Amino acid sequence: MSLNNIEITKETLIRSKVHEMILDGELRPGDKLPSENELSDAYDAKRIEARNALVQLEKMGIVYGKQGVGRFVNEPLPTIEFVVTGTTSFSDKMQEQNIPYESRVICADYAGEKESEYYRSSLELSEGVNIFKVTRLRIVNHVPCAIHISYIREDLFPNIYNDKNNLQSVYTYFKNSGYKQLSSKDRVISTQFPTIEEMNILNCSELVPLLVFETDTYDKETGDCLERVKILYRSDLFKHQLSDEN
Repeated sequence: MSLNNIEITKETLIRSKVHEMILDGELRPGDKLPSENELSDAYDAKRIEARNALVQLEKMGIVYGKQGVGRFVNEPLPTIEFVVTGTTSFSDKMQEQNIPYESRVICADYAGEKESEYYRSSLELSEGVNIFKVTRLRIVNHVPCAIHISYIREDLFPNIYNDKNNLQSVYTYFKNSGYKQLSSKDRVISTQFPTIEEMNILNCSELVPLLVFETDTYDKETGDCLERVKILYRSDLFKHQLSDEN
């Protein structure tokens, strides 16, 4: 089967049709899915093709299986309403919605040579200025949902290495360092599928796309670029609203 010269396999067809049944409400949370044999007969496919289609739906978090019983429609995960801005901390956004939230620093050290070279121009740095990398895991409703990476100029924050265990909120750190008026520039949004490391951190499968948000954080008073931010959101947990905030 083909559509606009794109080959649609039986596996893809079955996965899509079952997903449509769920989206249309024909199958609701807790309902049992048709069996592999029923699906293979309905779409003139091999049983292995039906099985692979259902396995992919499991990896997407849409269905779950009970050994010896069958597969069932999953309860959808709670969706977080989220305004994408670069000037309000993630924790403040969660507190505004009264959502249980935790931030864990999983890595805080100097960026590697390749990363430093890549981000040096973005941060408007001269040679010899170190870049400090802080990686935090965002946990919302007790579910790991985002990886937040900050690339910070050490020349503006010379004590950052000694403060590395207190960087759960980089915005708070900036404000405590005297940078009170923050703004974001050059905001870019893209998507990617997770690496093995990201799958382990976010507890998701390779079929859950990540929404990647990148921006530069500036101090309005001095015009200095303080950091380059890269955030990887699980796309199945967030409903994003873009903001015109400057």
